[in-house]
This record gives sequence, structure tokens and C-alpha cells, in this order.
Amino acid sequence: MQASPSVCNCASPHLEAECPTLIRQSGGAVEPRRAPSPVPELAEEGDSFVGQKFGSFQVVRELGRGGMGTVWLAEHALIQKRVAVKVLHAHLARDRRLVSRFLSEARTLTLIQHENVVTLYDLDMREGRPYLVMEHLEGQSLASFAQGPLELALAVDLLSQVCDALGAAHAHGVVHRDLKPANVFLVPGSHGKHRVKLLDFGIAKLLTYPTGMTPTQDGAVLGTPEFMSPEQCGGLPVDARTDLYAVGVMGYFLVTGRMPFTGNHPAEVLMAHLLKAPRLAHEVRPQVPRALSQVLARAMAKRPEDRFASAGELREALRGALAPKREPPPSFTARVRVSGEPVSAELRCERVGRTGLFLHTQSPPPPLLVDVGLLLRLPGGELACTGQVVRHVSPEQAHQWHMTPGFGVQLRDTAPGFQEAFEKLLAGERVAPQTPPVSNVREDERAEAVLQRFGGRLLGDHYRVLGTTWDADFDTVRVSAREARLALEPLLKLTLAPSQRARAERALERVAEAFQVLSHPERRAEYDAELRNLEGVQRCLSAGLTVTALEECRRRFLARNRVPEGHATLHLATGDAFAAQGKLAEALRSYEAALRVDPLHLEALKRWRTVRARLRSTPPSSEAMGR
Repeated sequence: MQASPSVCNCASPHLEAECPTLIRQSGGAVEPRRAPSPVPELAEEGDSFVGQKFGSFQVVRELGRGGMGTVWLAEHALIQKRVAVKVLHAHLARDRRLVSRFLSEARTLTLIQHENVVTLYDLDMREGRPYLVMEHLEGQSLASFAQGPLELALAVDLLSQVCDALGAAHAHGVVHRDLKPANVFLVPGSHGKHRVKLLDFGIAKLLTYPTGMTPTQDGAVLGTPEFMSPEQCGGLPVDARTDLYAVGVMGYFLVTGRMPFTGNHPAEVLMAHLLKAPRLAHEVRPQVPRALSQVLARAMAKRPEDRFASAGELREALRGALAPKREPPPSFTARVRVSGEPVSAELRCERVGRTGLFLHTQSPPPPLLVDVGLLLRLPGGELACTGQVVRHVSPEQAHQWHMTPGFGVQLRDTAPGFQEAFEKLLAGERVAPQTPPVSNVREDERAEAVLQRFGGRLLGDHYRVLGTTWDADFDTVRVSAREARLALEPLLKLTLAPSQRARAERALERVAEAFQVLSHPERRAEYDAELRNLEGVQRCLSAGLTVTALEECRRRFLARNRVPEGHATLHLATGDAFAAQGKLAEALRSYEAALRVDPLHLEALKRWRTVRARLRSTPPSSEAMGR
């Protein structure tokens, strides 16, 4: 069925369904946008800006026209830097609501600083029309690029970058709401790859807008029908999961070459999003793995709560769907003897590293630092050995970390013969029984004194292993690691009892591990995030950790800890309100609450540091001194 021509403010005739200046109410009626009041005389739509200046940039040529405005290529007269200038259409500049939408795009872009989002340089007015100065992108849109099904690895890579961009937007409470291939731009990257740039936040909605300041009307249906979520189609409230639905639709299109829903009229498409289930992608194109098809189907679930919780989670699921399936490690059990007590029941075992085991048990584990006897029941046979209990995982910790409770053991036997036998038995091979040699070497008292000094430190975090504080700078970390090595390395030159040598080697391993993490700003920032060590994160930023690297650390942290992106927004807004009222102590507590949820949130870190510095420099009030 063909739509009738609309009566609106656009300069050229077109079909109602194609009009970019109409608000479609949730009931289906269409209302043209009218000018609410006169504005100063505006340039006509047909006027060319070629040769004219916008600030320091002179227009070279037109790049294209969209629903909101025309984009022009402009160049700086002195440094030859090229930019894109987006000018709101003259007939739309008479409508305050559309101007508000145009300006909201500028505000949105200033909030989101990410390598996969187009960068905004400036915002100004010309002849009554607002314009944006943005980075100039050379390449093509995903709509032009995807002229058929893409290679699966390429499609997943592009979708992953889109998820990265959305993750940055959602972290600032911004929902794009019009995600589609035309708004995804591809620029040439390194090694022949494509780098995604997300465009057109013109109808993006800030979840944190105060009442009465949303850039779009409640109940308005805005977006592109083929990519709209069911809640958008029904005029219901939207959140970040609306964008994830659009990623699912776009992924379906990229891997199959077809849209999940089509129709002769936008209303048919909208109803399909609300009521119909699409064919699974692997049924449309058999080359699509079932795992990837299931990821896309979950992203396009009708109910938002049935979709992925965040863009980061969707990204990991997309990548995991194409990852080669790993064979699970061989399973085995162990019997444990403690201080001559009878052998316990068999406990399920997991290998941790080269010389570590984790034993699953609901019962109380042996005490820390106690040596235990182990009889390993491996696929190829039994192997007796000893180990030291080095870690406990309580039921509460296991619930928080999504694992089972138990305890970790560091194997004492590190001889090549034992390791060879262990590997063969684990692989299911048979080996001849071996009697471990008996050592008559007595423990060295000097070595024992050093090992005792390190014994307690090895049970703590990396800072405690190196004997330094959470706010240590990077020079202090290097010095502390060097001092620890100077104390431990000479022990290996002594004639030590096997247990002492194993402890010295383990201590050096822990020192090396701690130094590797704490001496690298990016690795340290992620580690400090787990500790909620804000001082350490600040040290990383002071040492030159870039915003891009911090955002990547943050993305991994949020995905690993299953924290919904943007979860700290409410605490951040509360802190801003307190700060505006001069209630610095309350503001600091709110910012700290935000950082407990999202410890690598750059804006929260900046405001926390600023308020804390102000509090430290503010003298106590007379009332407080009187108390």
C-alpha cells in the first residue's frame, strides 16, 4: 500500500513514510512539525555555502544531506585541516523542538569521547541556523559497504566495534535509538581492517535529563522502522537494551544479507517487531554457526530483560560465538591427608598454572600454609605428592565470584621427573611407579628467617607481596620489587631442603607476578579497580595512562564483573547536586559510591579527586571547631 503525500515543512515533495521531520505518535497518527514562532531571516535551503567560512574553516564542497541537515566539507585556511560542517536545514531551524534535537546531538557528542564515535570540535550559529564542526571521515557507510552477506569474522569485528561505541555512550546514560548501517561509518584502519565510527546522535536520548528537558516527546515513535525495538515501536520507554536490539537486527542483516522483518509499509514492519519471531540466521544462511545465530536471536528478544545486559556482554558473546571450541581440561580427583589424619574423601580437582591445584569442597578446608599429602587420581593412574595450602575460597566468595568453594594448593614437588609423570598421567598415559628420593638436607636457618618474613606477605595482594602501600608511585614499586628479589634470589644459591627451595621459588614467582602487574599502568589500573583502590588508579593516570586505554580497561572490568554500564550514573548525578549546593562531604560520598560500582569511570574519578582536594584545602568551620 502506498502512502499519500504529506503536508509538512520540507522543501521538496515526498512520501509520508520517508519524511524526516515528522513525529509519529504511538497511536499511529502523523503530525507535521510546524514553526512555533517566527525566527530571524534564514538562508534558503538551496543556497550554497561553498567558499564561505564557518569560523576558521572555509567550505569546499557539499558531502551529503540527511533528515536533520546538510554536511559540508571545509578546510582550515592555514593548516589545511579538513572537517565536516553539519548545518541544520533552514526549514527545520524554525522549529524549536528540532533545534533542541540538533543541539542535543552536540551535547551528546561532547559527553562521549571514544575512538569509535565521531569527534565534535565546535558548535555555533550562522544566520539563525546552528551548525556542528566534526571530524571529517574518509571511507563509506556500512550501508554502502554491505551489499550482501559479509564474511562472518568481518561482521563480528564490525559489530564488536559498534558495541564498544555503544558501551561508551551507555556509560554516560545515552541511548542512540537510531542505530542502523547508514549511521555506521567505516574508515580505513591498520592491516587492511576497517575502523567503525558511530554517527548521528540526533535523536539520542540522555537517560539523565531532568524532567521537562528530554530532546524528544514522550510517546513519540522516532527511529528507522527496520531497526526499531518492540518498545520503540509501541512508544514505550527505552533504555540501553534498545540499542542492543538494533545491533542484533544489524548483525542479522550483515551475516544473512536479509532483514529479519520487511513489509510494504512501515506499519507492517513495526507490527512484525512487536509480534513476529524472525527466522534464525543459520536457517537463512547455513554458513552462519548456530552459536552466532543464537546470540543474534537473544539480542533481538522481544522483552528487554531477555536480551544481553550490556553492550560489553553482547560484544563478548559475539566474539565467543566464532571462537574455536576448546576441549575441557581432563578431570581428576585427589585424596588429602593432613598431619597424619586418615585420607579424606575424594575431592574434585582443577589444575591452576603449572604447579597449582584447586580442590572443591563444601567442608572447612585445611588451615593456610599447612602441608598436606595428596594422592592424585589422574586419567592415567595415581600419583602421590605433597603441597601447601595457599588460598581459601569461602562459600560467600564463591557465590560472588561465580565458582564453587574450596582451597588452593601449591605443589611442593617441582622436580622434572615429577612434572613429566604428572603430565603423562593427566593425558591418560601409563608411567612406571617412581619412589621419590629422600633428602637428608636440613633446613637452612638463614633462609628460613627470610622465608618467614615473606610468608605472611605472600598471602596478601600484590602491594603486600612487594611490601608497599596502595598509593605507591611507580618508582616505589620498582624499588620494592628489586629489594624483594635481592633478598630472595641468593637463597637459591644455598643448599636448601626441598620444602625451603620450593617456598623460595614460589616467593620469587609471586614477586615477579606482582611487579608485572603493578609496574604497568594499564594492568595496574584493572587490578586497582578490583581492589577499589582509587589512589592506585589515580597513580596510573598520573603515569600517562591514556583515556582510550582507561576505557578499554573499564570495558573489560564491567564485562568481567557483570556490572550494567551506566549503573553509577545515579550516584554521579547525586554527587553533582550536592557539589552544586556546596555540600562537599556528601558529594564526596556520592562519588565514592559511584566508583565502588564503576571504579574506572573517568568523570567520576575527576570529580572525586576535585572534591577531595577542595575538602582537604577547606579549613574546618567554627561550629565544627567548637564541637
